[in-house]
Amino acid sequence: MITSAGNYVFISFASLKPTCEASTLDKTQLENPCYLLENCPQNQTKYYFFSLYQEENFICPDYVNAPYQLQTLQAIGSGTGAIVGGLLADKYGRKWITYIGCVVMITSGLVGGFSSSKNVLALAMLGMGSSYGMLIDASMTLASETVGPKYRLIQMLAFQWSLALQISSVIAYFTGEWRRYLITINTLAIPLLLLLLSWVESPRWLIQRRRYKESCEAINKINKWNGCNVTFTPNDLIGIKTQSEENKSKTFFVHHLVSTVKLAKYSIVLFLSALTVELCIAVFLFDVQVLNGNPFINIGLYGLLRVWVPFFIIILERTPFFGRRSLFLGSQSFSIICYSIVFMLTYFTMPKYIISLPTIKTIFALVGGIINSSIFFTIYKQYTMELYPTLLRAIAVGTFGLVERIGGGLGPQLIILNNIIGKGSAIGITIIIMTLSLITGYFFLPETKDKNMDDFCGLEEGISLEGPDNLLSSCKER
Repeated sequence: MITSAGNYVFISFASLKPTCEASTLDKTQLENPCYLLENCPQNQTKYYFFSLYQEENFICPDYVNAPYQLQTLQAIGSGTGAIVGGLLADKYGRKWITYIGCVVMITSGLVGGFSSSKNVLALAMLGMGSSYGMLIDASMTLASETVGPKYRLIQMLAFQWSLALQISSVIAYFTGEWRRYLITINTLAIPLLLLLLSWVESPRWLIQRRRYKESCEAINKINKWNGCNVTFTPNDLIGIKTQSEENKSKTFFVHHLVSTVKLAKYSIVLFLSALTVELCIAVFLFDVQVLNGNPFINIGLYGLLRVWVPFFIIILERTPFFGRRSLFLGSQSFSIICYSIVFMLTYFTMPKYIISLPTIKTIFALVGGIINSSIFFTIYKQYTMELYPTLLRAIAVGTFGLVERIGGGLGPQLIILNNIIGKGSAIGITIIIMTLSLITGYFFLPETKDKNMDDFCGLEEGISLEGPDNLLSSCKER
C-alpha cells in the first residue's frame, strides 16, 4: 500500500511550484513556474520540494503543463489496468496477476526515477497507473477469497491508505527531490516480491476452475498457517457445485455483470456508488477550497484523519445492530447531508466577523468526503466482493474501479457548469448521483454480513451448499 499510495500522489509533490520573494517580476506571470525560475534570483527562490519544474531542460520552459498531462496518463493507465487486470484475474487467477502488477509497478517507478526525459517519465507514469489497477483490484479480490465471512471485512480494511499517505509524506519531506522520492518509495516494495510468492492462490477460484488438487493444497496451507489441524483431500471438494461444470475454461466478460435481473440491479447500485467515491473528493478539491500550507502536512493529514475508520467499522461490525447494508446507507446519507449543507451555504453571504462561511463549507466538505472515501468506499468494495460469483468477481472489481477513475475525472469537468448554470451546480449534480446511489441501494442491496459469498450464477435463494466459505471457516468459525 505504501508504494501504491506513494506512486499515486507522486505528482502532488512533483508538481509543487516554487515561489519568489522578488517584487520586480511581472505579476501576471507569477503562476508560471518556468517564468519564475528563469527570472527570480536564486537566493530569493523558495520551494518545499525539488520538482519537475526545477529539473534543467526537463519540462521547462516549453512544457509547463506537463505534470497535469502526466497525471492524466497515470489515470488512464489506472482505469485500463483495473478492467484488464479484472479480466485476467478471473481467467488466469488472482495470485499471478497481483504479482505481475507488483513487478510492473516497481519497475515503472524505478524507470521514472531514473528517466532521462519527460517522454520516458510519461511511459513510466502510464506503467505506474496500469500496474496500480492490476495490483490493487486483483489483490483485493484474493484477500477477500482466502478467509471466511467473519474476517472478510478486516481483509478489506488492509487496503486503507491512512498510514501509507502519512509515510509517503514523510518520505517526500526527507528525500526533498522527485527522483529520490520515486526511487525510495518503489525500492521499499522490492521485498514484497519475495513475500508475494508465499501467498496462495484463491481456493475459491481454483475450485470453480475444477483444479481440486491445487485448491486442497491452498486450503491446507492456510489451515496450517492458522494452526488448524483439519486437512482436506480432492474428494472433499468434488461435490461442490461449480459455475464451469460444462466448460471449466469458460471466460466471463463485462456484459455478464448484467446477465441476470439480480446482477443488473446490483450493478446499477455499484455503478452509481463507484462514481461517487472519487467524484466527491474531486468536487471538494476543485470547488470548495484547495488547501493552503505545507503540502507534506496536508497529504499526511488527509491520511491521519482516516486512521479511526478501520477501528470504527470493526466495532460496528461486532454489534448485532449494524451490517453491510446499514453502514452503506448510513455513510452515504451522512455524506449527502454534509454536501447538502455545503450546497445551501453556497447561496448565503455573511460578514466574516460573525462566521467564516468558506471555513464552514470546507469542514463539512472535508468530513463528508472522508466518510465517503473511507467508510462508504470500504462497504461498497465489500459488496462488490460478496454479490458477484467467483469467476465474475475480479471483473466486477476492475469494472467499478474504472468507473471510480471516471468519477475522479468527471469532477473537475463539472466545475464548468458553475459558470454556465450557476454556482453550486457541480456539487448539486454530485448530490444527485449520491442520492441515486442511496435510493437504489435501499431497494436493491441485501444484507451480506456473515453470509457466504456466491461462487456461481443462478443459485436459488434459500439453498445452502457446502462451499469454500465453510472450508475456510472449518476451524475457527463453526
